[in-house]
Amino acid sequence: MILAAALALGAALGTAPRRALASPEDILGFGPRSSAMGQTGAADAEGYEAVYSNPALLSRARARQLTVGYVGAAFDLRAGSRLSYDALHGSVIGATLPIPFGGVLKDRIALGLGFFTPFERVVRGRILYPETPQFLLADRTQSVAVQAGIGVDLGHGFRVGGGFAALAALSGSVLVATDATGRIGTVVEDTLVASYGPIVGASWERGNNRVGATFRGELVGRFNVVITVRDLGDIVVPPLNISGVAQYDPHQLALEYARTQGPYRLAAGATYKRWSAYPGPPEATVRCPLQDATGQPILERCAALVPESPGYSDTLSLRVGAERAFTPTPVLALAARAGLLFDPSPAPAQTKAPNLFDNHRLALTLGYGVDIGRGVPRVSLDFFQQTHWLIPRTHQKEASVPASNRGAPSVQSSGVILAWGAALGVKF
Repeated sequence: MILAAALALGAALGTAPRRALASPEDILGFGPRSSAMGQTGAADAEGYEAVYSNPALLSRARARQLTVGYVGAAFDLRAGSRLSYDALHGSVIGATLPIPFGGVLKDRIALGLGFFTPFERVVRGRILYPETPQFLLADRTQSVAVQAGIGVDLGHGFRVGGGFAALAALSGSVLVATDATGRIGTVVEDTLVASYGPIVGASWERGNNRVGATFRGELVGRFNVVITVRDLGDIVVPPLNISGVAQYDPHQLALEYARTQGPYRLAAGATYKRWSAYPGPPEATVRCPLQDATGQPILERCAALVPESPGYSDTLSLRVGAERAFTPTPVLALAARAGLLFDPSPAPAQTKAPNLFDNHRLALTLGYGVDIGRGVPRVSLDFFQQTHWLIPRTHQKEASVPASNRGAPSVQSSGVILAWGAALGVKF
């Protein structure tokens, strides 16, 4: 039995995913302009950034555009002491393609694509013991993001659009069994499968004013490696699932107003996030129903194997952004950008054994844009910088939590996140 368990554990560690595909846009935003303007965009996104912010606004594109860029972030997160998290370094690729229809469909339909890829990671699935001090928000940025969408101008100021965000999940198996010679061996298989979440948007514009709404569906990056033990004589081992949720973006609904014309542009809005559906990082190792020797389910033995719910709550994120345009020459356009973001924490205070820390987050965002050229081709260069403050929070442990717990008897969580990026685009 010990040998079988050791082989199963070794095989699981050898095949468990090290990184997970997901979308970091919920933390840092998507695209340098949106990221510089407080992660607004549901009513004022431009170019490929609209594929995430609001696909309906893709229909405003009048030229083909290709953009490449870089995004980085550093994390200083503390819970009693500083916790170690890798810095983020990744590339951004975006494209918009107006569909060249004629007649009543002229300049009314456009496609958009957006990609974010960390330089060092493709899939991550790190599920630590709940008692280990950790910030889930740092790992959520270390993932690939893929979006695609289409926008349609319906006329009279109305636009609609739709698309999807995609990520990869891992499904695998480990078979532990004896061969013809009586030796114990393992067979390992794993497969990357796609997971999708819809993005649907609409906007209405009149004069200098525009309102926009975007719905983003739940996006879950799971991994599950099933360990099956067979042919070990009288030893019976139930199937074991090394599984969990490596990344989770909740259902979201964003509403926003923007002043869209003139040298000054302003956007303000709120995003509802349904965090109450978050199941937590770990999943059950042994799945119900277990069965006894007669084939009858043993439900009471399963109840203790279900991980405790993290108890997350729904949140309302507030954001505002502004842009000031300058045109010193007919072939040169400049833009200064700034924004504020407040993202409340969905997590309760960590009063029990788990130490899954999360804090209210206040972010100041800044950016600058340069547009060179007249007509096509045109070249644009955009920069952004963000400073996120995790508002300090004290977690007072219950008396039943042992003193050996690294959060006992109380601990304060806090931190700072610095993010930056640049992108070069060409319109043709």
